[in-house]
Amino acid sequence: MRKSMAVLLSACIIIGALGSSRAVHAQEASPLGLTAGVEFWNDYFWRGLDFFGAGNGVFFPYVYFGIGKTGLSLMYMGQYGSETLGDGTGMNDTGREQGNVAYNGAHWNMAYTYTVEKVVAIGVSGWYYWFYNSDDKLGYKWDWWEGTASATILALPLNPTISYTYDYFVDKDVTVNGERGKNHYIKLALGHSFKLGEGSQLGLGLSAAYFDWNSMEMKGISDVVASAKLSTSASGVSFNGSINFAYIPSSDFNNNAFTGNVKDTYRWWATFGASYSL
Repeated sequence: MRKSMAVLLSACIIIGALGSSRAVHAQEASPLGLTAGVEFWNDYFWRGLDFFGAGNGVFFPYVYFGIGKTGLSLMYMGQYGSETLGDGTGMNDTGREQGNVAYNGAHWNMAYTYTVEKVVAIGVSGWYYWFYNSDDKLGYKWDWWEGTASATILALPLNPTISYTYDYFVDKDVTVNGERGKNHYIKLALGHSFKLGEGSQLGLGLSAAYFDWNSMEMKGISDVVASAKLSTSASGVSFNGSINFAYIPSSDFNNNAFTGNVKDTYRWWATFGASYSL
């Protein structure tokens, strides 16, 4: 059944990005404001869940354009499960890899940030997540709209940030109860960066989030995440890598169809990325 398939996504599938949201953020300063790059995550951890199933990696190619000093930006982000690349197994199998093909996507973002220097940064962001194979492979569209508002207090140590995200599914058949909206994700985050040398830095982060995923009848403290990210750049070329640890307190998120109905409270994953800015 369509609705049960939406819940049993551990065989096939969660930012923000790009997150994170969604998952990738390409906001490097550059003369033209244009950055292109790609990131690889060895496990796509999204709001307490493994988006492509446990242990399945994902590639995020992206293009980011910051419009001068307006605070406005536009972004495209692709999403491709690693099982669907290489020998093309995912194009033919009917199991997990076929599901990964269904959840490959092309996602679009517009964002605006207003900053009072050394005091506060206010941001709003909108995404449309387009999973262009889902209707053909699953019989319904997995696409959704996402809107986020955030505030970062720059005047305080560790730059505390609070963000609120609202999700709205395009197709009610992807839900378990017919409700496409009323999905709320609230996150508190702290972070600090250490300069290691010219063009290099180490960023440390800690966050905790509550997710009321009404469309899937799941809610609770979905993820408490600690991360360390090392980045370096020179002449427009940037490289980064991170290691991340998550604790999933809520039973709605640590013991369900995504985990194979076996309690799985902790996650480790790593990311690697490269980009070029003009």
